[in-house]
Amino acid sequence: MEKLKLKNGEIRYRESYRIGNKKINGPSFKKITDAKTWKSRVETERFSKLAQGEHYHKTIEVNFYEYAEKWLHNHVEVNCVHKTFLYYASILKTHLYPRFAKLNISEITEEQGMSLMSDLKKTHSAKGIKNIWIVLKGVINKARKEKIILSDPFEDIKKPKPDLQQDNYWVRMEINQFLRANKNDQLLPFYFVAIHTGLRLAEMCGLKWDRIDFMNNQISVTRTRDKYGLKETTKTKIKRFVPMTQEVKLLLVSLFKSSNGNPFVFLEADGTEVKYAHIYRRFHKAQTKAGITNKIRFHDLRHSFATNYMTNGGNVFELQKLLGHTDIKMTMRYAHFTPDHLQGSIKFMNMTDESNENVPFLSQQEINVTGNLMMLSS
Repeated sequence: MEKLKLKNGEIRYRESYRIGNKKINGPSFKKITDAKTWKSRVETERFSKLAQGEHYHKTIEVNFYEYAEKWLHNHVEVNCVHKTFLYYASILKTHLYPRFAKLNISEITEEQGMSLMSDLKKTHSAKGIKNIWIVLKGVINKARKEKIILSDPFEDIKKPKPDLQQDNYWVRMEINQFLRANKNDQLLPFYFVAIHTGLRLAEMCGLKWDRIDFMNNQISVTRTRDKYGLKETTKTKIKRFVPMTQEVKLLLVSLFKSSNGNPFVFLEADGTEVKYAHIYRRFHKAQTKAGITNKIRFHDLRHSFATNYMTNGGNVFELQKLLGHTDIKMTMRYAHFTPDHLQGSIKFMNMTDESNENVPFLSQQEINVTGNLMMLSS
């Protein structure tokens, strides 16, 4: 058993074992019992493998930089959109290579991970730290699967939890205000369809007429187009169908008649496709023109669609399909906008007798109900 003292004065405990002449250090723990439990689990796994006729795998000496580059190009670049690939590459270069590039993966310790986490907390938000940690853990987890390392040195390091924030969105009044003020804007159809379908910006820019089914009244979402070009896929690699309202359908029919054979749905005044990179600036200007005080990002139109969908009585499971979420947890953040959300629980929430006799400290005159709030006057 090894006793460690961290820079902040905290005492940690670490067990180790040997494979041949090589000492393998485990992660450190706050409690001695946790360190012993870890060693017991590892030894049990080793003996189990030996009992099955397997030789316990030896740690392979692999340089972090070389392995991370291989992971980035062979895994991330192949399976993720180009934007994600570039973002991960930037995180590796800026935050991870300066610390780990010269080390073998098997040499990386929990203390180094805790030092990184401590430094990140000084300069980054919880969300920013999470993104950096995703990349680091991606490399480490891949190394574990390939048996380059035997355990994750960072498994006991806790990430900071992000602040509870609500998505920014527009209510109907703001949507109508925005659309009326920009009725002569070339991008009005673009904004209108985004608001009424919940499509992502790249999905809007990549939308072609071969994915508009006027007969069955639906849009097939299978492409994206960003500043890196057109891709025959979506963010989640899932094809989905979004029905068109009558207003959306009539608008798209009008655009099709004036498309002059251009395969893309949304065009500029000169007949070229709408530019992905120009939308952000133009959308901001359009909000200013409309006098919108609740300024939002273009992506927040997607949140606005989801919020108003649920407010109108929509089903969260159907919304998941419309938005193309692979995890229902992503969609559940809109569930509380349903008009009757949790209202059925009210009948179980009265903790006193139904008569007012058990509430002697409140008179009827002292209870003033305004909207959903009960305010007590002094």
